[in-house]
Amino acid sequence: MSLTGLQIFKYLPGGKKEKEANCKKCGFPTCMAFAMKLAKKETTLDKCEFISDELKALLEEAGQIQQAEIKFGPAENQITIGNETVMFRHDKKFVNPTCLAIKLNSSDPDFEGKLNKIAGYCVERVGENLKVNAIALADSDNSFAEKAKKVAQAKVPLILISSNVDNVKKALSETKEAKPLVHLENIDISKIIEIEKEFNVPVSITANNLESLVNNSAKALENKSENLVIGLQDMATDSLIENLTYIRRAAIENKFKPLGFPVISFIDKISVIPENIIDKTIWASTLVCKYSNIIVLDYFNEALIYSLLTLRQNIFTDPQKPLQIDSKLYPIGDVDENSPVFVTTNFALTYFTVVSEIEASGMPAYLLITSSDGMSVLTAWSANKFTGETIAKAVKEFNLENIIKHRQLIIPGYVSTLKEEIEEDLPDWETIIGPNDAVDIPDFINTYK
Repeated sequence: MSLTGLQIFKYLPGGKKEKEANCKKCGFPTCMAFAMKLAKKETTLDKCEFISDELKALLEEAGQIQQAEIKFGPAENQITIGNETVMFRHDKKFVNPTCLAIKLNSSDPDFEGKLNKIAGYCVERVGENLKVNAIALADSDNSFAEKAKKVAQAKVPLILISSNVDNVKKALSETKEAKPLVHLENIDISKIIEIEKEFNVPVSITANNLESLVNNSAKALENKSENLVIGLQDMATDSLIENLTYIRRAAIENKFKPLGFPVISFIDKISVIPENIIDKTIWASTLVCKYSNIIVLDYFNEALIYSLLTLRQNIFTDPQKPLQIDSKLYPIGDVDENSPVFVTTNFALTYFTVVSEIEASGMPAYLLITSSDGMSVLTAWSANKFTGETIAKAVKEFNLENIIKHRQLIIPGYVSTLKEEIEEDLPDWETIIGPNDAVDIPDFINTYK
């Protein structure tokens, strides 16, 4: 993990109170200013002629990559995995969302139908389009290369799964531009390295125990192969989670290079998981939370996939930066000058929930979104971010009085105490107390009519 400005400052002349402190030779007024810029990579180490060997060593160590960043898939739909720098989300946001892939057999009689269904699956949640990220194509008949080409033509990131090196080479000759990830099963590590070097594609290295995985990864590193994904398979669930945690800790905290790569997990390669897809999805959700960078599912169920996509979205948001939308006046449906006006904050989940309920009511309406730093209604109100003043400011900023004929604003029932405050700031307007919860908006609108 990178050093902070304060950590760097302690090793500079200013931090050590030496005579060279704040000499300005680096171009900055103080050692603290230089340290802060250095931490942000906005200046270079050589600007200070008094840098100690100890600080140089610390900066070199801090600059080492903890987990490699690997990319695969076509340029226009590329998947990026890895490059994680922390063990826990509250320390700093996780970087690249877990890649969710669906396994298809090349011999599947409904291959094209399933491919089209998976490729076309997309749902919107809080302003983000959620979809399956890749197809993991298993070599199960002579059409492997042909089916790989079809996946590549669909512009879907591809994972090639085979135990036959020649079949993989043939498939790669058809899909090299799509830059697939190659997973060779029961193949000597030297052959896997050859594929990585010959075709310049990422490859996966897996084993059924941690020691073998470390040995295989170390051999790849000795051969200058670093475009790697690693994984464990044929392991019971409790052992798998324990070992995945060990892998992430070894990479992040100890910077142990053989384990410093993204991790791939195959649901159908985990022992003792029941065959039903509910249990498989439960364990897949555990792997989203516990350090798998790629999860390959051997089934496609839209409802269960949605639950995994929702979980992933929540895990990979920045906990210090709430999802928020632009503050403005949103027309919902075929509005006119008589349409009601609802008011709420710019927390994305609040916005999409309210929009959904207004649409369900069948009555077109305006939704006035105030600036509230992405906080929910009660949080913003308690933080003095959702007030009569901010609502009045939004009404004026978005020229509401020239858009509608009436002079009524509907506010959430939980902040009914804002009524007098709003009407004081907007004396020509009436404040209507709406429902507490968005789910009651349709019934409220029937009463409002």
